Amino acid sequence: MKRGFSLIELLIVMVIVGILVTVALPKYRTAMERGRATEGIANLKAASDWVNAKYVINGNSYPADSSLVDVETSATGSSVTVIGANSRSVYFTNLEFVTCTGGDKCIKTQRKQGDEVYYTLTAYNTDGELKKITCTGTEQSLCEPLGMTLNGSEYEMTF
Repeated sequence: MKRGFSLIELLIVMVIVGILVTVALPKYRTAMERGRATEGIANLKAASDWVNAKYVINGNSYPADSSLVDVETSATGSSVTVIGANSRSVYFTNLEFVTCTGGDKCIKTQRKQGDEVYYTLTAYNTDGELKKITCTGTEQSLCEPLGMTLNGSEYEMTF
């Protein structure tokens, strides 16, 4: 009586494992990216709460960019206004505080891998309230499973 498995049995098991990995890996990557996007949205909401609290404290006016933190970017040598400059996210850039079209105060962050930008998340604040978060970029469809709806050329979540 022989003990162990034959070569054919081992090959069959390896093929089955390969098929399972092929099916599961894309779903795993999508789930991981959904978690990363959720992190970015949570960071934007927290920063928006802070900016909107400053709005109320300042007598219904948003803080001047100078009251936030200016950080020099190493690539261009220019300065950008960021919120939470001491916090570091592995997957997202620092939160930038900017004025958007229409006078809204916006907070932006980008999902990057190396130099490649997958998508940009932008929180729009008006009159001390977070109005919407948008997702734009080459991989913006990754934001759809988070409850964002396609509005024109960008995904949007309204509050």
